[in-house]
This record gives sequence, structure tokens and C-alpha cells, in this order.
Amino acid sequence: MMNDLSDLTDDWVEFEGLTETISLEPAQYEQALELSEQAINDSRKWSIYLQALSLFSFEEWLQKREPGIAIESEQASVWQPQYTQVIDAICNLKVAKFKVCLIPTISFADEEVTVSRVIVDLPEFISHFYVIIGVEEKLELASILGFLRYDQLINYQSQLQPEADWTYQLPLAWFNRESDELLLYLQCLDPTAIPLPEMPANRQATLAQMQATLLTLLPQMRNRPLWDVLTWEQGVAVLTTPALLHWLYQFLTENTINVTEHLSELLQNLTQQAVNVREWLGNRVNEVMQNLYWQVLPAASPLRGSESISVSLSRTEEIPAQDLEAILIEISRSHQLEIPASAGRAYRDLTFGCRLRLFAVVWSLPEDEWTLLLILKVIAGTQPHHSITLQVSDQTEILAEELLEPDGNQDYIFTQVVGSYEDKFIATITSEIGEMQTLPPFEFSRE
Repeated sequence: MMNDLSDLTDDWVEFEGLTETISLEPAQYEQALELSEQAINDSRKWSIYLQALSLFSFEEWLQKREPGIAIESEQASVWQPQYTQVIDAICNLKVAKFKVCLIPTISFADEEVTVSRVIVDLPEFISHFYVIIGVEEKLELASILGFLRYDQLINYQSQLQPEADWTYQLPLAWFNRESDELLLYLQCLDPTAIPLPEMPANRQATLAQMQATLLTLLPQMRNRPLWDVLTWEQGVAVLTTPALLHWLYQFLTENTINVTEHLSELLQNLTQQAVNVREWLGNRVNEVMQNLYWQVLPAASPLRGSESISVSLSRTEEIPAQDLEAILIEISRSHQLEIPASAGRAYRDLTFGCRLRLFAVVWSLPEDEWTLLLILKVIAGTQPHHSITLQVSDQTEILAEELLEPDGNQDYIFTQVVGSYEDKFIATITSEIGEMQTLPPFEFSRE
């Protein structure tokens, strides 16, 4: 008991020099504790817990001091577990017209504060203001320890030396202790007075160069921090690619074969040039599409009567446009799928021990959505000797999987996915004996 009292006394001494403090409420502790349960391991729980308390403290302080200053925290990194696992700070916090980064600390006596390189060196995470929030859990108190403008930070940047764990040690003497000045800046300063760096245009190209290496290294991340597995340059490629961070969080929390296998498709989705299937709607063909081996088919003719697919295919003699039309008749009848006559369509031929033809049919939907219908068919005169799988994924997960059996009754399989104009889909065809081909992504770019 005496030790506990001594510790509390020391904590009070540290707080004596602070001009204003923020009281933390039990409900805030409960919410912070709940957020910390998202941690991938115990070592991250404390960090996430402090991040949450820092945000709650800052919001309360701002509300009490200047309630007219708007704060938007819905997109803050503390609510996104893929970021809280790798960054010990709160980014993506908007206050008035400014980006603000909160740096939590439990020390009030140290002369330096540890900050992540991510929030200092990467434009995607850089903020106008960096605010240190001191949190004293035992006393249920927090305080604004100081703030630093980004334009002042870059003047000190030549003095910074990165640690092996991708952190910097910043002297507290660099930070302005007058919180009233921070309020004044937030109310009166124009954001252009603190210019932020532009986002690099070569992120995708850099990721493409590292694709093979990341495919090998990222599955080694189990119970190891990024800096212990990747170089800083490789880490930048991952940290600036939200879809990869999302995959990494899934990998660390779900530990399923599907998540691991999805990495290859995801990297190709992120790095390969996509096929803009919107152009198929107007039967337009560009150089990119020709280089990606897609042959655009003409618009559909009126659907013919009730002739069976077998009769239709024998009469068409595998002419792709008529072949596809016959398959679509059967799909629309047996699955009550309405396929508009204006749908764009194309095909490409593949070889997996037998000759295959992959058809792609696309059309737009209400609410800024589009759909992709893929049909994988055995070309007449050949017969697969092994099972063949058609898999479709987006940037977060495997969406659909269909199996074409060598001794099945049908000579084709199909699947349909729906997404927004921001979504890309990638198709992968694999055989039972390990043959695999992943096609360039499909996208439906806005006009």
C-alpha cells in the first residue's frame, strides 16, 4: 500500500507543472479497453489503449476550450485496426481544416518522445500539427504536453536519426507548450501556411518491383513487427497500400488458408494494369486491351426461341459470339438472371491441358455499381483431365469459387460478382495439378 501511495505522489508531482489537465471518465476507459481487444497480440493492446484515451482526452479538451472548432474523428486511424497494429499514433484526424496527429505518452518527465517514422516521413500520414498527449491512467488524468507544426518539424529533420524499429526520438524542447497557441492556429491560420508534401506518383510502380519479395516476406509476419521482417523501403510499400494493411490484419487475426492464398492475387490486383471493361459497352478496343489478349464481341442479337444449348452450339460451330449467346440464354433461364442486351462482352482462350475459353460479360447497375459475369467453358473437341477452378477476388477477399469437373455433365461453369466503380476484380484459374493463371484485374472506370 505504501508503494502505491508513493507512486501516486510521484505522479501528482509530475502533474504539478501542467497548466491544465483533462479528467478521464470511466466510460472512456471502458471504450478504450474495448478497442484494445482488437490487438493482434498483448504487446499491441497497451498501445491501442493509450491511443484511444489520447483521442478521447483531446476531443474533451477541445470541446471545453473551443466548442466551435469542428473535429472529425470518424476516419481516425484508432478506429481502423489495420493501422493501430502498426502505428503508435493517431492519424487521419481532421480538426477544423487541418490534419492533426496525436502522439500518446505515459512519461511526463522524459526530455524526449518516441514517434513513428511513418508519421514524419510518409506523405500519406503527415499532418499539419503533431500534438503530444500525456496520459496518467492511475490518476485518471491527461494533458496536452505540447504541439509541433509540420513546417517546424522539417527544419529539424536533418537532426533526426531513425532507430532500427522505425522510430525517431524527438526532444520535447521542440514542442510548443502553450496550448492556447494551438487553439489560435486552429481558428485563424490558413492550412496553406503549413504546406504538406504531395503524394508520390510512383507508389504502384515501386510496389510492382517488390511484389515477388513481399509475397515471400509478408507470410513471415506472424508475431513479428514489420520492422523485424521488412526493410524500411519494403515497409513503405506496405504501409502506403491500404489493401495490403487490410490483408496483413486478416492474416494475423484469421490465420486461414484462403487469406494466405489471396496474397498473390491481391498483389497482382494492386500492381498490374487493369482492363477497363466499361469500354466493352461501346464495343471499343484500345491498345491495352489488345495487349491483354481480350477479344471484344459484338452486341447481342435478340435471344432466340427455346432451342437447347446443345443444338445451338452445334449450329454455331463454336463461333464465340454465338457460343456465348447460347450460354447466356441457358443461364438467364435456369437462374432467372436478367442480362441486358447492351452488356459488354469479350473472351480470351486459355490452355490448361485442354483448350478453354473464358467469357466476360459486364453491365452497369444502379447506385454506381457494376457486375462481372465470368464463364469458363471447355472448347469443343477437347476434354479436361483434371478439375479446374475459377476463382474471383477483390482487394480484400476471395469472393467466389467454382469447380469444373472433368467428368461433369456441363462443359462450363460461371460466377457473378457485383461491386462499386472503385472495385477491381481479379480472376484466377487453377488446375488440380497446380497449373495456375491469374489474369489482369477488371475495372469499370468512370467516364
